[in-house]
This record gives sequence, structure tokens and C-alpha cells, in this order.
Amino acid sequence: MSVSQAKVKSVLSGDTLVLVSVNNPSQERLLSLAFMSAPRFQRDREEPFAFQSRDFLRRLTVGKVIQFRVLYSIPTGTKKDYGTVILQGGERLPEACVAEGWVKLREDSRRKEMSEESESLLSSLELQEAKAKADGKGVWAGQGGLIENTYDLPDAKAFVEKCNGKSLDAIVERVLAGDRMILRLFLSPSKHVQTIVTVAGIRAPKRANTAEGREQPAEPLANESHQFVETRLLQRNVKVNILGLTPQNQLICIVKHPNGSIADFLLKAGLAQCTDFHSTLLGAEMKTLRQAEKHAKDNQLGLYKGHVESKVSGGNEVDATVARIVRPDTITLRTKSGSEKTVQLSSIRGPKPKDDKQGPFEAEAKEFLRKKLIGKHVRVTTDGIKPPSEGFEEREVATVVANNKNVALMLVEAGYASVIRHRKDDGTLFPFRLHVRLHRYRTDRAFRR
Repeated sequence: MSVSQAKVKSVLSGDTLVLVSVNNPSQERLLSLAFMSAPRFQRDREEPFAFQSRDFLRRLTVGKVIQFRVLYSIPTGTKKDYGTVILQGGERLPEACVAEGWVKLREDSRRKEMSEESESLLSSLELQEAKAKADGKGVWAGQGGLIENTYDLPDAKAFVEKCNGKSLDAIVERVLAGDRMILRLFLSPSKHVQTIVTVAGIRAPKRANTAEGREQPAEPLANESHQFVETRLLQRNVKVNILGLTPQNQLICIVKHPNGSIADFLLKAGLAQCTDFHSTLLGAEMKTLRQAEKHAKDNQLGLYKGHVESKVSGGNEVDATVARIVRPDTITLRTKSGSEKTVQLSSIRGPKPKDDKQGPFEAEAKEFLRKKLIGKHVRVTTDGIKPPSEGFEEREVATVVANNKNVALMLVEAGYASVIRHRKDDGTLFPFRLHVRLHRYRTDRAFRR
């Protein structure tokens, strides 16, 4: 019997491995350990020691290159191979699993016709099993081993509030996309919960799927993004910080393996983009993700191949005096030379006059600014140029600071403006930390009294 080589992608149970080709990860096959039977996983109730049995084999093999031999096969619908495994350190399976008591010999082991080599192996395994049983190891402990594993969160909001600020241990059970996965969260030694989570701060390309009977093609680099995460995280131990919930009631989490946050690595490889939707949850952490994304842009990696950073004018700080309040988000400035220019405040939008809910606040918001700014000296930094739109001429977009206070932030804090989410390509220079601060007020304070 020839010896083959493969990489262990995952472990289904304490006796079955999912193998992939070392050179072609898309080629998969199943290999069950010869003569063995492990406790089974069932959705409604796991058998006692099912998790512990699988975990022993998982820690030994997942992500590692192994050598294996197929001893026999059973055609049960699809051909199922049974064999032995040699790990890189020389440890052998199923011998190690039997010795620790995490698998049992199948009752029909000796009913099969077998070679002299297989006969010798089986005799050795019988002796090892007898010793593990006598020592009360693994499944032979006689009691315990039952873990309550649930697949839903009845009150996701309460769960987030309870776990907020804590770091939970987990295993990645399945990778759905670069930014979505199924985690098995360890709430206690005997209680786990398995649920879908979204990786905070990023958006990965969508994979192909069928929605409403229509086949939706994959976005560019979706498969590469998925494989990047799957290769590094599938069935690995991770640390999870739960931050919040998506509109679909899925957990939003920071997911970290021993080398760091997976979001950071995915962004650096150009296989995801930052998303502002989680900026208020991440706070200063978002700056780290922006830097990782910038690395991919600067090096034209992945999604940013051929990317050219947009150029914006301005950036120099000048002093001016506020001459008029045009709208709650637009003011006219008089420079030291006596010339005037009209600028729009960066990243905010004032009350819309024709909106029934916002319109009544326009005059109040203008009066708020008039009292604070008219005739006052301010510092102005041009962040970019807003092209003509909706009947408005081209105009500068700027950060305006009065008495060391950002005027845009003043308006949002007072409930007179909402925050604009920037497009990925608008080239804004608006300071990121302030953008995060503005977002914190967006939902609760805008146009409310």
C-alpha cells in the first residue's frame, strides 16, 4: 500500500479527517481512521465526549501536512476510505487516539478480510484500548463529557450586553466569506453556542450565491478572500471580542488568531475593504484597519491592483473671519486679503428644508451657528472640492475650527446635523478620529429635541 501526502483541512469527528492536496487546496477527500469509532455530533444533542474526541484530533492535525495510507474502503453511496496517518513528528494515528481513550474499536473490526499488516495493527490497538479503558481515559471515564451546544441566540442584544468588553475563546467551525464565519463560542467548559458572526470593520467581496431563484455571480477576488481566511482560521482557536449586532441580528466581532486580527491581515492583502458602518463600535481600532487598507492601496494588492490614489486640493490651514451663515452646513469666510469664499463643512449635512422632520430645524440651526461664529476668527483647512450637483456650484469642503472646537462636531453634538459616510474614492482628507467621534452622535442626536 502506497504512502500519500496531504494537508489536513478540518476534522469532522474524532475519527474522520478532511484532507486537501498540498498543491491544490480545491481537491478534497475524506479519510477515516481504520477500525475506529468516535462519539458522533448531532445537531439536537451531541453524544458525550464528541467534542473532546474531535478536539484531540483537531489539535494534532489541522493545518498540518501528514502522510497517510488507505488500508481498506467501503462503498456506501460514496466511497469511504479508512487508513492510518503519520504526523510530522512521527506520531501515528489511530494509535495516539486509542491510547488516550478518545476513540473505540469498531465492533465489526475483525469481520473484515485483512492483510497480515492490518491484523498486526488491530492486535496492537486492542491492547492499547484495554489499557486506556483500565485507566479510565477519555470516553472510558464513565461519566461527564456532555457539552450543551446551542445553535441560536434567543436574545442576541442581551448576549452582546453581557459579553461586551470581554474576550471569549472560540473555534472557527466554518468560513462563509472573508468577513463572515460560524464560530463555536465557549461560554463555559460545559456550555457552547454556535452562531454566525461578521468580522468588524471590513467588507469582503461576496461569494456566488442563489437569491430568489437567481444565481448571483461572485464579486472579484471573493474566492481568494474566502480561501485566505479559511486557510488560516478554519478550526483554529481564536479570541473574540463581541462589539454589537448587524441589522440581521448577527454578532459583530473582532476575531483574533495568535498572530493578530484577521481583519488586519485581510486588508493588508487587499482582499477586503474598510467599512464605516462599524466605526463607532471599533473607535480607535478603526485607524489600524485604515492603515492596513492603505498598505494594500500603496502596493496595489488584490482589490487595489492598478489603484491610483485620488488627489485633492488644499490641505493648508488658513485664518479667516466668518462673514455669513448660508446654510447650517455652509458658511462664507472673509480672508485677510478681504476676499470672500463659501465652504461646506466636511462630513456633515444640515437639516433639509423640504424634509418634514428636518425642515423646522433649519432656521434654529443657522441661528445656533450665527451666535457662535459671525465675526469670529476661525482656522480653515480645505479637505477637498465638491463637484457641482443638485443645482449647487462647485465648492470647497473644509474643516473649520473656532476656539479649538471643530464646528462640524459642534453641530452634530447639538443635534443640528447628521454625518455623511464617505465613499471609498472621494479622496477626502477629513481627519479620521474626528469622523469616528461624529458617528457616535449620528443616530441619537441628529434633529432631535
